[in-house]
Amino acid sequence: MFEAEYARRRTTAEAEAGRICSGDTVYLAGGPLLPVDFAAALHRRAAELHGVRVLNYLPLESLALLTDPACGDAFQIESIFYNTYQQEAQRLGRCAFLPNHLRNAARDWTHGAPEYDCLVLTVSPMDKHGCFSLAGSACIELEVLPRARRVVVEVASCAPRIFGDVTLHVSQVDAIVESDRYPAALSPQPPDEVDRQLGRVVAELVEDGGTINALAAELKDKRGLGIHTEAMSDAAMELLRCGAADNSRKSLHRGKTVTCFTMGSHALYDFVDDNPTILHKALSYTNDLSVLAANRGMTSINAALQVDLTGQCASESVGPRQISGSGGQVDTAVGAQMAPGGKSVITLRSTYSAKDPDTGERRLQSRILPVLPEGAVVTLTRSNTHFVATEYGAVCLRGLTVPQRAKALISIAHPDFRDWLEEEFHRIYRL
Repeated sequence: MFEAEYARRRTTAEAEAGRICSGDTVYLAGGPLLPVDFAAALHRRAAELHGVRVLNYLPLESLALLTDPACGDAFQIESIFYNTYQQEAQRLGRCAFLPNHLRNAARDWTHGAPEYDCLVLTVSPMDKHGCFSLAGSACIELEVLPRARRVVVEVASCAPRIFGDVTLHVSQVDAIVESDRYPAALSPQPPDEVDRQLGRVVAELVEDGGTINALAAELKDKRGLGIHTEAMSDAAMELLRCGAADNSRKSLHRGKTVTCFTMGSHALYDFVDDNPTILHKALSYTNDLSVLAANRGMTSINAALQVDLTGQCASESVGPRQISGSGGQVDTAVGAQMAPGGKSVITLRSTYSAKDPDTGERRLQSRILPVLPEGAVVTLTRSNTHFVATEYGAVCLRGLTVPQRAKALISIAHPDFRDWLEEEFHRIYRL
């Protein structure tokens, strides 16, 4: 019976894209749920359209409707989390960022867009019960589904079947587009020596049996780790495979890896496919402060772009230019510190290389700064910053005055910048 329902709903990407009218609002799911064929078909209609509002986040593949200058005013993109593709769309004046905490992403997005003319997302092939599973993610799609006038699924032939808040029945779908493809894969970048040293510093802060939200190869010597994270990665898979993480001591969802979405290699997608030990839950659950706090020994590990000497963390922009998003940094940092024995760690390499605007030469710059650059977005306020770690060590800022914080942060800055940081601190703060 479900096969007949499926057949009645089967159509093409071109036919569904052809239904979109100027001024419509289209929810185009992101991450591993990105409906690649529909997006390409919609782009091919750019010359016929104007003012189509497209809600999208973190596309794992380049979309022409984001980056093609010839689209003109056909598409107006809104996003809750940027990557390089959406950065390019922003440079073209085509993409606007919606500030948010991921735990509230569904609420905030639907407040600004209470109804969608069309919602499109990628799913796994239908099972014998007439159910699809979302293709590697449970972010917010099922929460916003009731607001869509039309629901289109792109069935990726090789998408993983996953467990959790991810089930969509064929009766809930208006149109089915078949796509013979694998979800977009990411190639993990091998860490260099600085990354490995930073990983070793962070590993010292993670205790056996603790629950973590981010991962590093240096944690492979730990035992009894639990995983509760918004993003299931290749690093998490390796920790599970080597036995460092087994979720055996978790106080919540013992025996299960809890995540919101999976993004990584083809091997990772194969690992989560039909794997009942990997539980995909919506962001409103994985990033809920009370849920995070229920994980005994929760350790939140997040990255920042820059940190000032009072402990303010700029993690999503370079000056006013949006790079990524707040993501779950505030959610997990605050939630982890609420947990019994919990802690939050902000990581950053001590330096980066940047081009001198006067000479054109590349020069080493410190990521720990006296003050943040003008326009920089403060993702984590200094009151919420717990540990900060670079390759030169980790410091705890809890209970420290501003001068004490400055001294601690200078101690883990690159040695070439420590004298300058101390001089600037006294000059600016008069302390």
